[in-house]
Amino acid sequence: MVSREAEVLLRQLVAEGVSPWFAASRSEQLDAAVLKGPDFPFQGVVLPPGGSGDLVRAACDALAPLFAASGGAVGQVSAPVDPRYAEEPGPLLDAARTLHRGVARPNLVVRIPMTGAGVQVLADCLAEGIGVDATLVFSTEKYAEVLDAYVDGMERALVSGRRLACISAVTTFPVGAFEQEVDARLERLGSREARGTAGQAMARRLYRLREQRLAEDWWRVLRAGGAIPPRLLWAGGGRRSVSRLVGWHTAHALPAGVLEDAARGEELYGDTLLNADREGAGMLRRLERLGARLGEAVAALEAAELRRLQNDWELSSGSAPAACGGSACSTGPGAERT
Repeated sequence: MVSREAEVLLRQLVAEGVSPWFAASRSEQLDAAVLKGPDFPFQGVVLPPGGSGDLVRAACDALAPLFAASGGAVGQVSAPVDPRYAEEPGPLLDAARTLHRGVARPNLVVRIPMTGAGVQVLADCLAEGIGVDATLVFSTEKYAEVLDAYVDGMERALVSGRRLACISAVTTFPVGAFEQEVDARLERLGSREARGTAGQAMARRLYRLREQRLAEDWWRVLRAGGAIPPRLLWAGGGRRSVSRLVGWHTAHALPAGVLEDAARGEELYGDTLLNADREGAGMLRRLERLGARLGEAVAALEAAELRRLQNDWELSSGSAPAACGGSACSTGPGAERT
């Protein structure tokens, strides 16, 4: 499936504590890749919208031995919940439950946009034992909300007696989308300075925030209960992000083409995130001084990327949302039934 050079790079990433995930743009790629079983060289999968229930289960089954052997640390499969319900907590939670029940695999993480409703649903899913991939996180402020929801949900799961090691929590930072938005703003300002730095800078800030939160008392309680540290997943950053974003308990979502480009042109030089928060904060301040207005960029990205996810879902599924009454749907959308 991948070249020898790519296999070497994947092994190097794993040795650095980075979990390589296969990011498929089309379900056809997974028919050819995941179903090969033991030769699949990745530790996670990001599924596109529109994949069948059989495909989601096949991906989960291919990674199930790795999930079991690692005690739940790696081996997850991220599948999207219908993003057209992103602003409605009741229907969104129903969609997550339906997908979770329909796939019925412990290494599934349901992919949920982190709107206000999404953050609420994240906590409720974790409390019910449903793993979550929290996406559309573009700022430390939003990631702080995600971590608060993580604590809430996992504490509730612990109190109810659930096995915390079986509840996976992933947060996806779309590195490429963030950097492109900031660079476009710099270009409109006529500035050639600091382009190509925003993604790495924000990733460093997110990583530091997670490390600070994992040093707090709440994490010691959850860890004693068997919880696995929440993972940061870098997505869409291109070949350069593979070597620039290396840190403990992170992951890279790698399309096949990006992986091969990185294998031919990038070298790893160890951890680039630990104790790099000061440099990241300095980069972001410089971008602000140049006029990038990062707060406005984040708000614009959250809205634009949510619209993109909704459009992609429409195109891939060819279906309209189920009719809802009140705060919840009578049947949850977002997954095929078994």
